[in-house]
Amino acid sequence: MVSTVENIDQAGAEMPRGRTKIVWYHSLFWKITVFLVSSIVLAYIVGAAVGWVMVERDSLAQWRREAELNAQVTSSAIRTIYTFIAIESNESGQIVKIVSERPLGDDASILDTGFNPGDVLGLAAAQTKNNVWLFQKTPAHDTFVSSADAFGEGSQIIMKLPDDTETDSFYVGFAKIGDTRHFIAFVPVVNQQGQLQGGIVSTIGEAADLFDTQTKLLQSSLALLITILLATSVIVTLLMRKVFTPVPSLIAALSKIAHDDTTSITPFQDRNDEIGRFAVAIERVREAVVERENLRQVRDVAKQMEHLAHHDPLTGLPNRAFFNKRLDSEIAQLSDGRRFNVMLLDLDRFKAVNDSLGHASGDALLVSFAERLTLLMGPHDMVARLGGDEFAILQMVRKDPVREASRLCKAVIEAAARPFVLSGKEAVVGTSIGIVTAPAHGHDVSELLKDADVALYCAKSEGRGRFRFFEHGMEMSRDRDNEIQHELDKALQHDELELHYQPIFSFSSSDPVAFEALVRWKHPVRGWISPAEFIPVAEKTGQICAIGDWVLQRACLDAARLPNEAAVAVNVSAVQLQQGDIAAKVQAALEESGLPPSRLEIELTETVLLTGPSATTGLEDIHALGVSVVLDDFGTGYSSLTYLMTLPISKIKIDRSFVADVMSKSESRAIIQGLIHIAEGLGLKTTAEGVETQEQLSLLRAAGCDLLQGYHLGRPMPITEIESRYRSVPERRFHR
Repeated sequence: MVSTVENIDQAGAEMPRGRTKIVWYHSLFWKITVFLVSSIVLAYIVGAAVGWVMVERDSLAQWRREAELNAQVTSSAIRTIYTFIAIESNESGQIVKIVSERPLGDDASILDTGFNPGDVLGLAAAQTKNNVWLFQKTPAHDTFVSSADAFGEGSQIIMKLPDDTETDSFYVGFAKIGDTRHFIAFVPVVNQQGQLQGGIVSTIGEAADLFDTQTKLLQSSLALLITILLATSVIVTLLMRKVFTPVPSLIAALSKIAHDDTTSITPFQDRNDEIGRFAVAIERVREAVVERENLRQVRDVAKQMEHLAHHDPLTGLPNRAFFNKRLDSEIAQLSDGRRFNVMLLDLDRFKAVNDSLGHASGDALLVSFAERLTLLMGPHDMVARLGGDEFAILQMVRKDPVREASRLCKAVIEAAARPFVLSGKEAVVGTSIGIVTAPAHGHDVSELLKDADVALYCAKSEGRGRFRFFEHGMEMSRDRDNEIQHELDKALQHDELELHYQPIFSFSSSDPVAFEALVRWKHPVRGWISPAEFIPVAEKTGQICAIGDWVLQRACLDAARLPNEAAVAVNVSAVQLQQGDIAAKVQAALEESGLPPSRLEIELTETVLLTGPSATTGLEDIHALGVSVVLDDFGTGYSSLTYLMTLPISKIKIDRSFVADVMSKSESRAIIQGLIHIAEGLGLKTTAEGVETQEQLSLLRAAGCDLLQGYHLGRPMPITEIESRYRSVPERRFHR
């Protein structure tokens, strides 16, 4: 108690000036303790008095029940010997009277039964463990004199019943037998005319012994009561001390919050009482203060994600979605007499630079080129990166679309021709440009972009560093797509497509936990053809469905050969989802291969989510099969966080563009941490793509990322190489 008061005094020392310390006998702890202990003592005294009364009452009731039972046993035992007697019982079955046609214990009864009265009473006493008497009534003095007893104490013992007792009725209570008071049961014996002859008396013990036992019980109860009272007082004191011990700490916690110190978690929240609730309330105040900062960070991440949904994370330029949206807006205003040029351009010799100097240098080239393009734009123009090394320009026309486009294209070509310094080396590239003018060449976004793409193809076919305006005579140049489409048909027929598998690692395992299936095309003449070249054509022509079906079936069959029963991830396009039968195809592939649904993951990009209700239905059907759904390239597309809560998604993959900049850009680190935090809150796992350095791996591990994928851990490989590498010679790719 003293330490508790000292703690309260210490808490009082932290109070604002002007407040005095709490004197211990004025403390709430002391007042409540005294009140509770006094109340408990009074309650025990009252309870003890009531208990003693109840003990006496219960003792008397117990004695009565025992005496009635003895009478029952005794009468029944006598009835078995003296068959000439009859018994009378009350409503409860208690024997209350014995009717005999001749006196009990006379010579005739001894001759008939072969037992003298003492032996008969002894049989009854053997069951009751107490003495039993046979009394005869003396008419002269109206008293009862014993003629026999079970313990052989002798005859001619006089029994005196209480004065108000009816001697011809069943009686239970105290009576004087000889010189000793007993608690007895008296069963009267009458003749057939109803005249009282005597009675059978059974005792449960002498009154002195019974009261002595009762007294000892009361004394033991009193001693126990005093012990309990003392123990209760100590317990109450200790309990109150425990109750009030947290108060100084809670006062200090509130003081810290008042001084904006929210680093310490409020103690005593696990207590299941008002103190615990008070601690929880203080903790909520602290969390509210902390939440303000967290909400600010979340808002910043949401703004960044919103920005990234419409901008390229590498160059910061608007992306394809934003560019198309701007085109739609400008097309809607063509009726006002506006005109604009759309230009598509890509870098010449970009692949050579990327392959020779590495991906980092390739990214640096794209960033530098984007900066040069931005400097050439007018106040109302827009430049966007559509993907890879492909860029687009929206030029608002003031007077002459041809002249203005030509002037800008020459400036862009000159800017691209200037050397770029990458990793200490100079790299020289160029660019080709295709141009269309709205409304002259169309009123539709897709139509304008297709025509600009045709013009770009013609410009490249005429030599590097050129630009061309679209002309209707260029239609035949679209044979490039037709050629790829034709070659793809042959590739599907002649098994030219292959699957390579890139391992996915977990921090908790040194072996791959999953593999992503990536389609590769080995042309018999042209060699390896990049998926970036044939996948867009396949999506336009619908061949992506046949390719997707083949990939799904092949990956499920190959999964049986993957090490450690790892999962296999298969990419699904928007076209496949729109067919409406994707779930049936997934189920068929699982049944054909015998692959458990838990080992298959379906990956889709955020743009797939905008294809309509069929996509949502397809995903729900796939999830119902037990197959996991993974959202790929998260944070770079069109979707919002709502999709994570409404669709059956179990995992998100953080786009490689964030991982690439994680060491150099604080914004990328903040976005990655925000995405991981959001995923954890929704119960989703996270996979980081494009891990290429140990530094990136260490930072992702510290951020709490679950899974990793990238060239630093493993490149895409054929299934045969996967088997030999991860089954025969397991490699530890990183330290846990």
